[in-house]
Amino acid sequence: SVLATDIDMQALAELEGRDGLRTRRLDVTDAQDILALAGQERAFDALLNCAGFVHHGSILDCSDEDWAFAWQLNVT
Repeated sequence: SVLATDIDMQALAELEGRDGLRTRRLDVTDAQDILALAGQERAFDALLNCAGFVHHGSILDCSDEDWAFAWQLNVT
């Protein structure tokens, strides 16, 4: 059994119905969202966290806000 999570409901809808796969909206930057998921699901045997953000363009094109968001999501 696999639980796929994302903030993109359209991406989750495309996965819906695959054998052995469940989907759920989850914002990994929201501690309350994570706690709610943990309280509603049984213990996981394995966890793969592949949430991330990459700014398009060079580092010179990256705004301070995009840099901070990428660092917070990808590292924190």
